[in-house]
Formats: sequence, C-alpha cells, structure tokens
Amino acid sequence: MYSTKGKSVARVLIADDDPVIRHWLTSILQRDGYEVVSMSDGRDAYRVLQSDANFTGAVFDLSMPYLEGPDLIRYMRSEKRLMRIPVMMITAEKEIAQVVKGMTAGATILLPKPFTRRRLQQTLRLMLNHEQAVPLVKATSLPTATRIKALAAAGDEVKYEPPAQRAVTEIEADDPSLRPKPQVDLAVLTSLEDADERSSLIVELIDLYQENGTRQIDEIKAAAIKMDGESLKQSAHALKGSSLTMGASQVADLCQQLETPQHKDSYTTFQLAGKLETAFASATHIFAVERQRRLIPAFA
Repeated sequence: MYSTKGKSVARVLIADDDPVIRHWLTSILQRDGYEVVSMSDGRDAYRVLQSDANFTGAVFDLSMPYLEGPDLIRYMRSEKRLMRIPVMMITAEKEIAQVVKGMTAGATILLPKPFTRRRLQQTLRLMLNHEQAVPLVKATSLPTATRIKALAAAGDEVKYEPPAQRAVTEIEADDPSLRPKPQVDLAVLTSLEDADERSSLIVELIDLYQENGTRQIDEIKAAAIKMDGESLKQSAHALKGSSLTMGASQVADLCQQLETPQHKDSYTTFQLAGKLETAFASATHIFAVERQRRLIPAFA
C-alpha cells in the first residue's frame, strides 16, 4: 500500500498472458478500490518487482512465457521486501505435478480455471485480507496438501481434475459427466458478471476473446505447419485459458490436445489445428449473437 495525494492506495500486481483474464481481473479489483498493475508475462512482472515492493497482493498465471508463476513466487519468497506479499495463482493445468509446483513455490492460494466471478471475488478477498503470505488451500478448489503430495508420489500420469468445465452449480440432478459438452456454455459467460452489472464488461470480454483468439489460431496453424512444438504449446495454452474463462469448452479441449499431443506427426497435429479453427469459428458465432443480444437494451 502506498499514498497518493494524502490517500492510501492498495495495489495488486497481475501477470497473465491471457488478455481476457487480465481485463476481467482488473475490472473486479478496480471496482473493489484497488489500483492494478498488469503485465502480460512473468518476465515483465519480475522487472516490476525488482524495483517496486508496494503491493497488497499479486495474481499470477501458473504457465506464462519467459518466466512462469512459480519462478516469480520463489523469487518473492527469497526477498525480505517481497515475501510478505500474498500471491494467488490461477491455472488451467490438470497435471498434478504442475499444481504441486505452484504450491511448493509458496503460493498463498491456487484457483483452477474456470471459475465464477463470485468464487474469484471470494478468493481474492480471502487472500488480500490475509495478513501473512502463508499457503492456504481452498477446499472447494483443491485437494488437501497431504492428498496433493500423495498423488504426486504416484507419478506424473495422475491428473488433478479442476472443477467441471462449466459454471459451478449447487446441485446436479443427474450425472454431468454423462452430458455432451456444449460448444459454448453461456452460463459460464454469465457467471463473469454481477447480477446488477451492465453488460458492457461481457461485450468487452467477447471482443477481446475474438480478437486475440483469431491471432492465436493463426499462430497455432503456423506452428503446426512448421512443427514448432514450443510455439504451438504456448499459443494453445493461452487460448485454452481464455476459452475456459469464456465457457468455450470444445475450443479448450482441442487446445489441451494440442498443448500436450500424444501423437507428434505433422498430419495429426495439423488435423487438430483444423478442428480447432472450426470450433473457434462456431464459438465466436455464438458469442457474436450473445454480444448483440446484450447491446440491444442499450439502444431500446
């Protein structure tokens, strides 16, 4: 916290390569009275932290270009001026080893994607009101620390399954695993906003998703042609994260397959990239309809 014009201002550092998440987080935090410093990768966040320790909290993505979230946290926990800052790590990862990596680095709390606005706000407030940066485990989001270690000991093939790829509901009348996944779960999109909030934020998120997703699809196709595994992984991971946030389930699933391919031949990879392009086009069409529906009341 620092002072400006005689007033105390609480600041939060965000580092995430997903512009949809950054925009959404910034909107929520600013509405709660925080000043936000937002970075698109871990390296830029590291540069900020080298000279600026005046943060009430931080939110990092687990996987980012150049410098990942756990690496940032390890740096913070080794610096006296930074170790007090609580850190929430958000992740679309399913590998238990990756989840353990974030916890053992010293994350205060982890939140798996996708998550509702309400869960995000609750987790942020829990973290930001916590006086010391000690690891917390949110029971509704993660296994216990003991369970995590036991799963990790079983081997990397064990996967931690985050909440279902849809909005959180209190009671499921039947087995949700038996239902086919929709192209887009609009309940997830709706869960991003407050009930009394105007639709402008959702329109902004849809525009960001389409703009950045179109670029990422082009990058994925180019990487598939060149068989550039690292570029393919980075672009697919970024699109997966924003797709989970927006409720574009099929796009997220295909990104997961491209991010961790079981087949390394160019034909299979290119086939998946083609399916991804088709799924993204379908998702953006659904979002365009939803966008238009939300704009209509503004002109009525």
